Amino acid sequence: MRIDPYLYFDGTCADAFKAYAALLGSEPVLMPYGDAPPCPGSDAAAPERIMYAHLPIGAQFLMASDVPPGTPLPAAPHAFVNLGVDSDAEAERIFAALSDGGEVRAPMGETFFAHRFGMVVDRFGTGWMVMRSKQGC
Repeated sequence: MRIDPYLYFDGTCADAFKAYAALLGSEPVLMPYGDAPPCPGSDAAAPERIMYAHLPIGAQFLMASDVPPGTPLPAAPHAFVNLGVDSDAEAERIFAALSDGGEVRAPMGETFFAHRFGMVVDRFGTGWMVMRSKQGC
């Protein structure tokens, strides 16, 4: 069994996933609503929005979509995605990139449970925790 986080965006899914892909060294799959077969009783009001996205990260996936226009999102962030990394340098690099244009909630630093830990809400409204654990997880 796996747990793959699923994020919702309000029209910024493609931009967010392209940024995450560049940061995490992966290739996103992006399927816009406009590429889907016609659905009776539905109009493609926003064909450029992303209906399905996934980004492979190791043996897991980060998944997402844009909500239909006018659909309210919960106040951001309604969840945080934790990235467990293997080195202090990797933690610092990723945290700095996610912080660019975002809001730092907990600055990167050493804690009782981690060599490096920080929390940030990125410019797309996604909450991230970046951690190099002292426990190896």
